[in-house]
Amino acid sequence: VLLAEDNEINMEIAKALLESSGMRVDTAEDGQKAVEAFAASAPGEYRCILMDIMMPNMNGYEATKAIRAMERPDAGTVPIIAMTANAFAEDIQAALDNGMNAHIAKPLNVRVVMETLAKFMHAD
Repeated sequence: VLLAEDNEINMEIAKALLESSGMRVDTAEDGQKAVEAFAASAPGEYRCILMDIMMPNMNGYEATKAIRAMERPDAGTVPIIAMTANAFAEDIQAALDNGMNAHIAKPLNVRVVMETLAKFMHAD
């Protein structure tokens, strides 16, 4: 999992949650770093990207669009899940409109995170 989150405490909590479920987690502190990490990864290395929306340098929407535009086989298919405190219907729709697959509201609920990941991270 690639975890893009600019708030250090939120990143630590989400990373610990994911790792306690047996996932390997790489982190990026902003959207630009997330795009760079994905670009440098092997195709299929990341099974999912958890993307904060409000980040410096490049927000989550911009980062998602940049990843989706890459010419590699997994760029259009890797699940990208928005993580944001903005949880109104229009925020959920904005995430989908910007190429994301799903939306998780903050503060993160462990059950919701795991259920959402389970929908997208199928065993191969």
